[in-house]
Amino acid sequence: MSIGLDQSLLQAALLGFEAQLARLEGQIAQVKAKLPGGNRFGSDGNFDPDPVAGKRRKRRKVSEEGRKRMAEAQRRRWAAAREKWG
Repeated sequence: MSIGLDQSLLQAALLGFEAQLARLEGQIAQVKAKLPGGNRFGSDGNFDPDPVAGKRRKRRKVSEEGRKRMAEAQRRRWAAAREKWG
């Protein structure tokens, strides 16, 4: 194969791939348009792994008394499970 033929083959392949890319980008845009707010790509096209960063509600703190009540309830659940299963 001559160098000219290799280059023309590569140029033809490149044109074909660019056409496929344009077609796929159009299909991606159509799918993105149908997503109801679940689109995790920003207007710049970059993926945003955490779209609600900084927008989350603060965690509620559990009081010492509340933790004790939860621990006691868990102990009762485990005791009931131990009775049931032997």
